[in-house]
Amino acid sequence: MKKLTGLFLAAAMSLGLLAGCAGPAANSPAASGAPAANSGTPAGSSEPIKFTVSTDGTVRAEYVDRFVQYVEEASNGRYTGEAYAPSSLGTAADMAQMIQLGTLDFCLNDDMSIDGILDGALGFAWLPGLVADYEEADAYYNQGWIGQQVAAIMEANNIIRISSFCNGFRQVGNLKHEITEMSDLRGLKIRTPSVASVVSFYEKCGAMPVMIATPEVLSALQTGTVDGLDNCVFNYIVQGLTDVVTYITELNYCYSGGCFVASPSFWGKLSAEDQEMFRTCAQKASDDFTEYFRTTTEELTQKGIDEGQWVVSQPSEAMKTELQGIYQAIWEESKDKYPAEIMDAIINGSYKG
Repeated sequence: MKKLTGLFLAAAMSLGLLAGCAGPAANSPAASGAPAANSGTPAGSSEPIKFTVSTDGTVRAEYVDRFVQYVEEASNGRYTGEAYAPSSLGTAADMAQMIQLGTLDFCLNDDMSIDGILDGALGFAWLPGLVADYEEADAYYNQGWIGQQVAAIMEANNIIRISSFCNGFRQVGNLKHEITEMSDLRGLKIRTPSVASVVSFYEKCGAMPVMIATPEVLSALQTGTVDGLDNCVFNYIVQGLTDVVTYITELNYCYSGGCFVASPSFWGKLSAEDQEMFRTCAQKASDDFTEYFRTTTEELTQKGIDEGQWVVSQPSEAMKTELQGIYQAIWEESKDKYPAEIMDAIINGSYKG
């Protein structure tokens, strides 16, 4: 039958081997408990200044290692990094809290996960319909107004956002039938994350959103507990769904990003020149990840089509028109959840500059 899973597992294992074989930047097991806060280096010392960094996923670990390598090269060895093994310090939320406390200097995670400790303050950034394609995602989110607002809120909560990367568009995949019209979605049980705007989106589309923990998604699909799921195609690898999902509709209704973040306690010790150097290295590693993410997504999609595993569809023009109405409705119902200046910019479109 269709054997996409073997290809994806091999790719994931290859990335793991690459991360494990890295030099000084290679991910190493964390010591018991949280790493100690960096105390810097006394003036006049010839010892390099050490910093710590980690992430929550094996695939991202290679790009943490690249960040360390880029910093060591750019600083001519003045700075040296210790990359802790992915997830060895806990969840993305755990690491974000360590950033706030200063017990971890840097971490690489997606904005949605970091939002888990910010009481949903960043949720405006992935309201449905803000960006429609990668060009808009880069212009309005990654390097634009949305990313700037996300960074400002993070900084107000003791987290310094120093880069931006692509975390993809959410699509709808299912086992039942092709979805090109709004009527095709009605009545389908779709697994969604516990994100209010995503749940509202599917309710307004006539589907039945079901919130199930990520490790249970595969079983839920196999047993018919749900008919489909909402996620980016890239994440089908992690969830083991490449040989299970049959139909995918590229709604591109919801986009989110990710970033390297720094602890204010470490960041505040740096000169302006060194802060710029760290930002440049973080963005370089983030750009590397974005290229990998988007290329892999394209290759996965084409492989699924070529091998007959997936039927990949686009929404009809009529469905796109209905989706625009749903986006506007969700923006309006979100006005009381986020600052007025943010929602005004979204509703009147000025966030596009």
